[in-house]
Amino acid sequence: MESNPNPKVTRADIMMRGALCRCPNCGRRGLLASWFRLNKACVSCGMDLAKSAGFYSGTTSIGYVAAIICVIIPVCLLVVFKVLSVGTGIILGIFGSFGFIVLIYPVMLCWMVMVYHLALPDDLPANAPNDGPRAG
Repeated sequence: MESNPNPKVTRADIMMRGALCRCPNCGRRGLLASWFRLNKACVSCGMDLAKSAGFYSGTTSIGYVAAIICVIIPVCLLVVFKVLSVGTGIILGIFGSFGFIVLIYPVMLCWMVMVYHLALPDDLPANAPNDGPRAG
């Protein structure tokens, strides 16, 4: 399958829209059904989000890395420099990591949709060829 040489929605567009939690196809809000779930389709343009739902497992990986960088490492440094006790550091690390992941979960969902469409920009309805419906 050849790539569309002149896509209407470029990879740069997809990245900007994904960073802002907007639909990669139309650029409007409407991806999230709730804090922890994507809609089945974008509420603005109707783009099917089922294909990118397989990337939900990626939110776990992003969450782990983000929690390590933003919570665990700073807490460890505070313990090493004796700003926090070891016990306090452990408790803060555990509950802080969990809270941080819950806080950024909607962003991680949007980023998974972005990553899918960065890899496959021709799957966006806006980038479909105008010579009829696409197969599969």
